[in-house]
Amino acid sequence: MARSGTSRLLRRFALAATAVVLAVSGGQAVAAWAEPAATGTTIAVDRAHPFGALPRDFVGLSYEMRELSALCTTGDCTGNFNAKLGNLVALYHNLGRSNVRIAGNQLDRDTLWVPAGQQPPSPLPTWTQDVVTPADIARLNGFLRATGWKAEVGINLAHYDPALAADEAHALLDILGRRLVGAECGNEPNHYASNGYRPSPYGFAEHQKDWEACAALVGGNRLAAPDLSAPTGTATWFSQFAQAESGRIDMLTAHNYTGATTIAQLLSPQIHDKELADVSAQLAAAQAVHVPIRLDETNSAVGGGIAGVSDVYAAALWALDYNMVLAQAGFAGLNFHGGFGVCGAPLFNGKFQRYTPICAANMQDQAAKVYTVTPEYYGLYMATRMGTGRFLPVTVTSDRNVTAYAVRGTDGHLRIAVIEKDDTTGAPVPVSIAVGGSSGTAAVLHLTGSTLASADGVAVQGATVDRNGHLRPGHADRVPVSNGAVNLDVAAGSAVIITLDGCD
Repeated sequence: MARSGTSRLLRRFALAATAVVLAVSGGQAVAAWAEPAATGTTIAVDRAHPFGALPRDFVGLSYEMRELSALCTTGDCTGNFNAKLGNLVALYHNLGRSNVRIAGNQLDRDTLWVPAGQQPPSPLPTWTQDVVTPADIARLNGFLRATGWKAEVGINLAHYDPALAADEAHALLDILGRRLVGAECGNEPNHYASNGYRPSPYGFAEHQKDWEACAALVGGNRLAAPDLSAPTGTATWFSQFAQAESGRIDMLTAHNYTGATTIAQLLSPQIHDKELADVSAQLAAAQAVHVPIRLDETNSAVGGGIAGVSDVYAAALWALDYNMVLAQAGFAGLNFHGGFGVCGAPLFNGKFQRYTPICAANMQDQAAKVYTVTPEYYGLYMATRMGTGRFLPVTVTSDRNVTAYAVRGTDGHLRIAVIEKDDTTGAPVPVSIAVGGSSGTAAVLHLTGSTLASADGVAVQGATVDRNGHLRPGHADRVPVSNGAVNLDVAAGSAVIITLDGCD
């Protein structure tokens, strides 16, 4: 059956560059086949109508402000983002050069800025749990220099102190320079009244006054805002902010989580459609004022994630698809929220490390800054393999849970991502991709896992991240491109990226 729009019968997708992502399970090579089966999947790529863009820094990461602190009152306080310790630089290198956002609930709730040369007050304010100083920003700058990444960093607006905010703004601009994408004045102000930070009512008008006082200290359009959550309930606030402040901000930002509570929901066509519909008003507001928009805090489920959903192979397939859905719609990037604690362990606030892409296997590794990755990380890695370029319209006709995206790369290659989201026990899916009047060969890179519900066995072309943080996939499989078509069998519950050679 043909698929289109939000219908399960017909769905259209845009795919960019020379790589095609196709789902394959168990690390098996994708086999070429002579004739497409009647029950197979057909994908048509329209190379004549490129649109939108897939930027280099689309796939980003997000953390709580606590992860930046090297002087805090609870937990491991040696400070993260240290280019001289552990394997984090390598883990970031795997994802290319992108954007890391550091703010979160802990920014407003419990983070105190202490200027250079000063000691934290004794006793600390009753609300303070974490302390951040210019030395932490300098350590972050070294990490950004080593990885080629840039950062968004928060300034506490809930417990606002003009002198401290001014000092932090100066430190961010002076130390990070052009590595600062934007300062964030506060986090999720739509919760300020319910959290007791401000009296009720607290909406756009009240927030604008607070935000503008902080923004004036940063200046120079080095601002990312308004970082509202609950997008379906804050769409009007977001639009008002975009209209009023578009001339002084570098990027509009919002937060969203899918809300899926089961694997079936996470990989369903309904969630696929909902995750874009929920933020469509924010995207329209940003496009109306010609300012880029990022979901700079997002993931599969709010509150640290859900065991058996956020931390298993299904999350890898979802993450790849989620990146492509929002990229082709017009978002400038996504920052997947996480933390550097022990994988799956309870955090200081009672939440858990379920959805984080990067975490420590145990407390010893956490102290040494030697991290491992969760299945979601492999989905993020695959999304970066789509390269940069412009999307191409794609039509998928299938009776299976298949999505596809195509990108015409800035390097001249055509890349296609195909994601098969059915259970891994299902039969392989014959796929025929019409790419235009081309002949030659294509490289196929596989994302595989043992079962959708397993956290083990997830790999890219048979490779996993080693203890040094490196991910070195094996050589891609080769398939023929004959008379403008690529014919493959794609395993259930897998994904592949196909890169066409010499087909322009």
